[in-house]
Amino acid sequence: MKSEKLVNLKIQLLRATVLRRLKQYNILIIISCAVVINSCTSERSNAIDVFLIGGQSNATGQGYMKNIPTTFKIDTTVLFYYSKWLGGHGQPMTWQPLCQASETPDKFGVELSLGSKLQQLYPDRKCAIIKHALSGSNLYEQWHPGENNQDTLHFGEEYEKFIHTVQRGIKELKNEGYQPTIRAMFWQQGEADARDIAGIENATHYGSRLKRFIQRVREQLEVENMLFIYGYVIPEPLPRFTGREEVRHAQKMVDQNSGDVLSVNRAFVVHTDDLPLRRDEPDSPLPNDVVHFNTLGILELGERFALRYHQEIRNDFE
Repeated sequence: MKSEKLVNLKIQLLRATVLRRLKQYNILIIISCAVVINSCTSERSNAIDVFLIGGQSNATGQGYMKNIPTTFKIDTTVLFYYSKWLGGHGQPMTWQPLCQASETPDKFGVELSLGSKLQQLYPDRKCAIIKHALSGSNLYEQWHPGENNQDTLHFGEEYEKFIHTVQRGIKELKNEGYQPTIRAMFWQQGEADARDIAGIENATHYGSRLKRFIQRVREQLEVENMLFIYGYVIPEPLPRFTGREEVRHAQKMVDQNSGDVLSVNRAFVVHTDDLPLRRDEPDSPLPNDVVHFNTLGILELGERFALRYHQEIRNDFE
């Protein structure tokens, strides 16, 4: 009997020891899981999607703030960073709620509708936009990207400003605790390369230069798969744009789906010929302007950019 009681006692002691250790392990597992979950939540909350804007006058933006419909609301949860060479209601080279930035504070570009639409499409993500553009700027010289990252001597002035603005903006996001990822660049440019004063040769080479530009931006910013979305230029023929057909054909060929030797993976052109122009603007100071999109045209272009981005992101998942 004594031996039987001794055995039962040992079994009880062993069971108590096992249960105590299991509880300790469970506590450790719970703590570990909590740390992992908190870490993942923190990473998600700090993640931010960055979108870039560049180009010339239709990227700078010729929409008028005073003519924005009252039904359009700017989503100020979107962060915005614009170069010191643009005029805006905010502070250049500073992260701030989404606002306009163009040549002057009375005008705006695609940033307003682009940012607002992107945030609407991705309500659970944090969005940020970085912008630099210059009216009248060309790709063949001013946006020339050099041969590689070290070829700074041959960087065009606007390319250099753009890269400086983007890199500084990204650095400041990181300093504020964000984890930024550049998702896409939106580009509206080509009129200057189609001008008579540029010469037909520059218009003819626009396709190869745009292709190289896209490759170099991706290389420079270390975003190999960055989407590049751009719009057609010069919706109506004009005598001074002698290279119009060459530039527009090049834009068509650079699109990923063209099947041409100029096509670039993850580059997509957006149709713009039906967008309203500045000649249609109420009380327009330039009633004969058929080159630049007006207030409603710029708002629509920004939305088209955002929707094309959304379409391609869905295609990636499918």
